[in-house]
Amino acid sequence: MNNVSLIGRTAIVSEIAPLAADANTDSEDLRQLIAFVGYRPNALFTMAKRPGLLDAVLGLVRVTVRGDGQLSEGLRFLIAAETSRAAGCRYSAAHAAHAAAHAGEPEDKIAALPAYQSSALYDAAERAALAFASVGGELPMRPAAAAFAAARIHFPEPALIEILGVISAFGWFNRWNSLNNSDLEAEPAAFAQRIGWLQPEQFMRRKA
Repeated sequence: MNNVSLIGRTAIVSEIAPLAADANTDSEDLRQLIAFVGYRPNALFTMAKRPGLLDAVLGLVRVTVRGDGQLSEGLRFLIAAETSRAAGCRYSAAHAAHAAAHAGEPEDKIAALPAYQSSALYDAAERAALAFASVGGELPMRPAAAAFAAARIHFPEPALIEILGVISAFGWFNRWNSLNNSDLEAEPAAFAQRIGWLQPEQFMRRKA
């Protein structure tokens, strides 16, 4: 296990510790991701202990949430944050919300994510995408036909595939990080402290 750290008032101990801080990998995708977010993601450096796993996961990240696409990178990270929030995974939600800020989404908009259906900061297309993300993050999953139908009003099929891809990719991260109790790093933790819905007690309530 790794060392205990305090995030808010919660002590976090990962079940499997990441590679040591001085460990390196030869992954160009990982180097680019670290340059984008500004820190060394513990979850990814835990995956790096299994040969081939990190590259496979980073490839999925590259084609779902990073780079060019039908949707802006910021919206894709908001979708990732909402599906992680619905799944009850604070680590993944904090990472995605922090990345959305790096991608240019305003902090007040990120803070209003739980109220996306009524907030003036979100337009109709974003609301449809985030409603789809909410359905995708819940277990047991509700029927998705209504969410698909609402999203189809605003998005062509290639964009729907992107939304579905982000939700599904973060299904992986939500399971990994919730099961392993991944330790939230200082940078996203500091960001999370400014966002009401990312406080630890919000996620403890959801699990109660």
